[in-house]
Amino acid sequence: MTNQQPNAVNPETEELLKRVYRLREGLHYEVRDGIVFVITEQNAWIQRVLRKIHYKIPETSEMELDKYGSFIFQQVDGKRTVKEIGENLGAAIEEANDQLYDRLLIYLHHLEKNEKYIELV
Repeated sequence: MTNQQPNAVNPETEELLKRVYRLREGLHYEVRDGIVFVITEQNAWIQRVLRKIHYKIPETSEMELDKYGSFIFQQVDGKRTVKEIGENLGAAIEEANDQLYDRLLIYLHHLEKNEKYIELV
């Protein structure tokens, strides 16, 4: 699928584009000036112990997404398909059209499997 137009999709990818994702239950995030900040608790046992002996360990950490990630994250609503998210991304950010669906699928897979921010509906 390399260097194809955003609407040109091979048959194997077509099934992946029908997927629908939603944000995981209990995920905390904020949107500031269009940028998403995912907030996670720092609640490991060692962190709690160190806080009790007055080490300055923050109770939360923030992951700042870039403009592409923020746009995609805000499109994940449990209703839109991956194809619809890609079309919206391509329309909003023209330079994102280069290998659009390849990159989008990789990013959504990362958000699902590695970060655990989203899940399949």
